[in-house]
Amino acid sequence: GWIGNGILCETLAPSSSPSKKPTTPPTISPSSLPSLQPSIVEQFITIVGKLSVSSDICAFTSQQLDAYIGAALDAIQEVTGCTNEDVCSAKVTRVCGKHRNDQPSLRMLQTETWQLDYEITESFTCEYASCNSAGDSATTQSVIAGTVAPIESSLSSDQFLAILSQNIINTGEFDASVVTCFAVWGIVEEPELAVAPAEEDEIGLFYPDWDDHSGTCLRGYPPVYMELNPEGWLFDTLEGCCARYYGGWNYNKCMNIQGSGLWYVSHINELCVTDCEEGQGKTCGGLANPISDDLYADPRSCCIADLPWRFVEFCESESLLGNCYAGTGLYYRGDTAGSKVCVRDCDPSASGDTTCGGLVEDTYIVLHDSADECCSAEYGWMTNELCAARSDQVDINKYWPDKTNSKCILDSHDPAEDLSISIYNSTAECCEKGIHWLSEVECLTASGDSTSLVASYMFFVDWENERCVQDC
Repeated sequence: GWIGNGILCETLAPSSSPSKKPTTPPTISPSSLPSLQPSIVEQFITIVGKLSVSSDICAFTSQQLDAYIGAALDAIQEVTGCTNEDVCSAKVTRVCGKHRNDQPSLRMLQTETWQLDYEITESFTCEYASCNSAGDSATTQSVIAGTVAPIESSLSSDQFLAILSQNIINTGEFDASVVTCFAVWGIVEEPELAVAPAEEDEIGLFYPDWDDHSGTCLRGYPPVYMELNPEGWLFDTLEGCCARYYGGWNYNKCMNIQGSGLWYVSHINELCVTDCEEGQGKTCGGLANPISDDLYADPRSCCIADLPWRFVEFCESESLLGNCYAGTGLYYRGDTAGSKVCVRDCDPSASGDTTCGGLVEDTYIVLHDSADECCSAEYGWMTNELCAARSDQVDINKYWPDKTNSKCILDSHDPAEDLSISIYNSTAECCEKGIHWLSEVECLTASGDSTSLVASYMFFVDWENERCVQDC
């Protein structure tokens, strides 16, 4: 017999008939919008600019400062064409190191080096939600170029200066003299995008560029020793890396690889220039060396620190490429100007004043308050009154002894060439002290001043007639 469990046999047919239709109907439309459907994402492009002028606007009254801010904003809008608030907006964000309306700036920059910060924001609707289509990129570049180029060209051509100057006068808060010798300089930073498109070559973290000394932080592939210590070397943002490894003035350079717009010395030209590519502005001297070039907020500070042998007012004017500096008007030794006496610190061509010897350029030239002081200090062997008169180019009614011809001469009629000669208040004094080998009568007569003779009624010998005669 069979030993074991019985075999369970299964039927080959299903236990029930299959369904004739799906349990749920298929969807007729996609469950979500396709990725290529038009975007409703708005791209906002913010361009940050900074301006400074040669006047100390931070010393203005509050009313004047408000007027100046309005004038500057109007100039920015006119130059960029940013007048339609529906597509473009412009605002001043920071003045004299303080935020306007408590609005924080986009970046933690050391903006106290600039008098005025402003922002221009434009927007458009992206084709893709990522804002990285070819059309989105083209629109972005067009918006940036349409804003940045007019600002840079207007600063280079003095167009911005002319518009700003007129706007300032139009406020009615300032005298016209405030813009007589006016200069303006500025910089435009890298644009900020609200939606940053992902780019294949922008991968990785930021690290300081110690190898090529570019003065900024790079992104991508750091040296191995930095990768081994990411907490100390690598950063998610450019701001964080710059703040850690490029402090002080270098922070501006790190954040603005196209130039900080600050001032540094050009030793070749013996003046100060701005840290920006040549051609971006008339004061641009090329990009500053982040290692050897110190940066300054204004040309005067740069002149004082790095060109101490240059007269600071002259250096400042030369750096600003201005033609308004008229000199101090003080006196200095005239050797360098081709003069035998003192001359004044002013431009003879611009002023038409022949006492000017040219603008003083170097600090080794000593300046004096008056012609008398200058002559006394610089030409001690000269008769001070003669030296001062020649310096000021004025006549003096004093007499000098012409010892060759034994007579006294009025200096205003026939100026003495020898400025070391003594001068006297009258012909009689000159004859007595300067032509002492002649009698007073003979000297006065020779000098053509017989009217100065006064009868003494004393008697003297007339040797020719061999008799005594009376002086009368």
